[in-house]
Amino acid sequence: MTFALKELSRLLAPEQTVVGAVVDVDGAVVRVATERGAVTARTLDVVAVGDRVQIKNGIATKSPVARLVFPV
Repeated sequence: MTFALKELSRLLAPEQTVVGAVVDVDGAVVRVATERGAVTARTLDVVAVGDRVQIKNGIATKSPVARLVFPV
């Protein structure tokens, strides 16, 4: 029976990672602008408007970014 429930949950909400930029922060809930539109998600990280985040399973985490400082 668990297979049917897993299949149904996969069909309703496929597991995929979405990347976007934070446009609004309200406590632990953030609004993220993605290529598909605005998405609301919860976050455990401290984020600010403009930060790049990735959303997986409804949780927004800071997205890894390229290194901006290079040792000389």
